[in-house]
Amino acid sequence: MFLSIAKSNTQNPRDIIENKYADSKGRLYFYDNAKFILIFLVVLGHTISPFSEGGEGSLFFLFLWRMINVLHMPCMIFISGFFAKSYIRRDGTINVQRPFTYAMYYVAAQLFFMVFDAVVLDKSVAKTLLDPRSSLWFLVCLIWWHLLLPVINRINPKWMMVIAVAAGILIGYDEKVGNFVSLSRMVVHFPFFLFGYYVSSDNMKFLTAKKAKLISIPLTLGASAVVALSIFLKEIAGVINFSINKFITCNVDYFEIFEDTGVSPLLWAVPRICFYLCAVALSFSFLVWAPRKKNVFTRFGARTLAVYILHRCIYQAYRKFEWCDLEWLPGDNVFVLRLFMIVVAFLITLLLSLYPFYIPFELLGKIKITGLIKKNVTESDKK
Repeated sequence: MFLSIAKSNTQNPRDIIENKYADSKGRLYFYDNAKFILIFLVVLGHTISPFSEGGEGSLFFLFLWRMINVLHMPCMIFISGFFAKSYIRRDGTINVQRPFTYAMYYVAAQLFFMVFDAVVLDKSVAKTLLDPRSSLWFLVCLIWWHLLLPVINRINPKWMMVIAVAAGILIGYDEKVGNFVSLSRMVVHFPFFLFGYYVSSDNMKFLTAKKAKLISIPLTLGASAVVALSIFLKEIAGVINFSINKFITCNVDYFEIFEDTGVSPLLWAVPRICFYLCAVALSFSFLVWAPRKKNVFTRFGARTLAVYILHRCIYQAYRKFEWCDLEWLPGDNVFVLRLFMIVVAFLITLLLSLYPFYIPFELLGKIKITGLIKKNVTESDKK
């Protein structure tokens, strides 16, 4: 059912002008709500990551960190894939502007972060565009996936999904992939993008059914149990001596993860399979319960990319200058102070969602590749 390709990812605006679930232009509130909550989870995940490494409530924050990270990027990538349908138009032509804009965002952000890391963080950074700085891997992956779509669009969706999942599992056995042009993350996360691309608007209506809400409960409990088990196994004398976190970040090969563990290579892929299953379960459950009506934060859902990129500066400074030790906050209860950082994460998300922070992205988005091509052609004719 979910492998039917949608012809359009939006409804006719005239049919939903008066709809309480969409604005006058036909933009559905649901997706902006979901994107804002997901970007808040991205910021929150980075905010609490130091607390999962030790201290009061570290197991609670480790569980929360893993749950967040199993959910937010797979679900965000799924939504990106859902809206990638318009990349290939009905007449077969390609909307080349989209990957070009992503490339403009990436180059500008990469150069900015190189300067930021060197000047503010006093880091020695590699001066290359091929090694994405931190969160920029997502932009690189979006470029990869859009460039692949014209070829993939000719393959049977069911077979393509099987190939994508198999590649995501097997890529861990290649110890040479690493972070180069985000190739490892591109392959591992590709099934989520592809699934979103194949799901139709009619399929998405199932999320509003009562049956979907009932299904979401055992799925969430099951995924939570798997995440809790991963912590439990590590805590009881290190039964499995490896970091499950590296499976969640998806940029480390199995050889590095299982080094000196004695675990059979045949079992190395099991955690990644569990990651896929938990990510699908949590993403489905999240989308089922995500608000569909307009909320106070709905309008910020269109600016999530700005938050995703810019919050990295705050996060890196947060770690570099040890703001995460919370000594700058009043109070003695460390656990309560750490919980308070959830509020701080939400405020940061709201702040970076404000229009002034989005202006650079808006300006970069106005650079049209068609205009550049026409200009070059004209200049060549003159010569």
